Amino acid sequence: MTAKLIRQAGPSGVPRRPRRGRNTRRQILDASLRLFSERGFARTTVRDIARQAGITDAAIYYHFASKRDLLEALFEEKGIVPALQELERVSTELSPRQTLIGIAHGAMSLMESSREFLRLVFMEALGSEPGAVEEYRSVMERWEKGLARLLTAYMEDGQLRRVDAEIAARQMVTLVFVAFLDDLLGRFGPCESEGGELSPALESYLAASLDNILSGILEPPPSSGG
Repeated sequence: MTAKLIRQAGPSGVPRRPRRGRNTRRQILDASLRLFSERGFARTTVRDIARQAGITDAAIYYHFASKRDLLEALFEEKGIVPALQELERVSTELSPRQTLIGIAHGAMSLMESSREFLRLVFMEALGSEPGAVEEYRSVMERWEKGLARLLTAYMEDGQLRRVDAEIAARQMVTLVFVAFLDDLLGRFGPCESEGGELSPALESYLAASLDNILSGILEPPPSSGG
């Protein structure tokens, strides 16, 4: 990212440079999340964030080219982007059931630990805010693509029946995401944990629901009879 080296005069009239260390980046992200939560993404300006963080507009533009960049950075900060990168590298070493239930459990735990941030993004996306809509679609599509790659590998290995991997992946992503929304609304009991821990009811639901999907695409074991 190209920095805009804008010098501004401080109270004493001496020009100052924007602070650019890691602490400044942390300040910006914290202020952004706080203001996005309070005012919404569209109604928060870069100047608002700068004032909240106690820095100049130029300091923000040194680290981030736009508010969309800030939103992307928050997805990374919450561990969502690293998790998608990890999904893109998952192997077929374990059985399809072990792998897919493990991925679903991990995804749900990650969403639970970032529930307030994701609630914000989802509400902004429902309000048709372009930045939130684009980020939501980007994350969901990358999640689906990662799962489809894995399902295809299992099919080629003969462990799953040949089906439309993209549709099966979308079903699984939808299952996990809707379960997360249900949990936000208390359908699996009170939402008391911010640490990513799943309730027994939610864990049981995820496993049973994925088993329902897998029962239609798992290859049956070879017959031992003559």
